Amino acid sequence: MSYTIALAQCTSLPDISQNLVTAEKFIAEAQKEGASLIVFPEYFMYPCTGDTVSYTAHAQPVDGPFVLCMKELAVKYNIWLLFGMNEKSSDVHEKKCYNTLVILDSGGIIRGTYQKTHLFDAFDWQESGHTLAGNSLFLPIATPFGRLGLGTCYDLRFPEVALHAALQGAELLIYPSAWVDGPLKALQWKTLISARAIENGITVIGCSQYAKDTFIGQSFACDPFGNTLAEGGPQNELLLVPVTPGLTRDAHSRIPSLVNRRTDLY
Repeated sequence: MSYTIALAQCTSLPDISQNLVTAEKFIAEAQKEGASLIVFPEYFMYPCTGDTVSYTAHAQPVDGPFVLCMKELAVKYNIWLLFGMNEKSSDVHEKKCYNTLVILDSGGIIRGTYQKTHLFDAFDWQESGHTLAGNSLFLPIATPFGRLGLGTCYDLRFPEVALHAALQGAELLIYPSAWVDGPLKALQWKTLISARAIENGITVIGCSQYAKDTFIGQSFACDPFGNTLAEGGPQNELLLVPVTPGLTRDAHSRIPSLVNRRTDLY
């Protein structure tokens, strides 16, 4: 059986209430298209660009008002939601926040969270200057559209994140991202998504935020055999990705490189 996953390739604004308006617009459209899940990018709750002081100041706990509103939208439209947020630390003296993903089911229940483990200290960015690193990879969860693993943006450059998900039985791996613009960055983005899919025999989806001259958009999805499932442009748009969980089992039986994998080494 196939399912549809919607990607809300959009620009986050420094106005949380406006981002909730954007969320409902995309969610309503995704529901009309029959999507089971809609994915919003990394930094969706509040953007992280040059004003990192404002970014950390607007951090909220996972049980805060932003997530509560997203829960209400999940219930209203009967759809799963995945989105990025700046999560406030439980340490009242800590000025940095976490770069966190939250996944809600269609009943508005939190099914998992993930604090980004690999911080983007590269290409003139210093994410660790304002963000705390998570200390564990995401354990895949069962969903109606397959066993789901998660990573965030820069995690894509580390093969062990995808390998960990695959070894835990993931059939689908999603990377909400804010992929930074620059020379050949779009090529790297699509190549890495394809590589993670093919080498692990799973479907891999990247949903990137779009912000002109800052984040590339160009969301991309690849099945276990290297086929492109969806490809976005440098713009705000909703993309639809067809996913078939059974493809993972088929890939594992047909791709020779997976047969002799040394799982005891990991």
